[in-house]
Amino acid sequence: MDPEDTEECERILENIIEAVGTTGLAMLASARDAVLMYASRFDKVPQHTSILSGQGWIDELSSGHDGRFYNEIGVHKRVFWALLSVLRRDANLDDTRFVSCEEQLAIFMHYAHRGLSNRALQERFQRSADTISK
Repeated sequence: MDPEDTEECERILENIIEAVGTTGLAMLASARDAVLMYASRFDKVPQHTSILSGQGWIDELSSGHDGRFYNEIGVHKRVFWALLSVLRRDANLDDTRFVSCEEQLAIFMHYAHRGLSNRALQERFQRSADTISK
């Protein structure tokens, strides 16, 4: 083999190795980015983190000014508590594992009064979309 051909082959081989190396690094970087993007779906960050839970908000409204209760729920306190009593007695409304009867009724009444979206109710009551829509 001619020495010039050997040098030419070595140069071509070095160029191929360099090109594959650069492409390989780019592919590895792309794969790393894809894995990080996919993994970020599993880094759960709590969304509903307000200090005042839904039940806490109801308790605050119940012990607060009558006008504020009416403005938020749409009925006077005595009507709310009478309705809750009727629902417990006649419709067997009961506390669930995590949501009290008071909060269940307040979610509905607040929605009916304000016409808020599910997402807005989630934020107000610090509950998931599933809980709000039940």
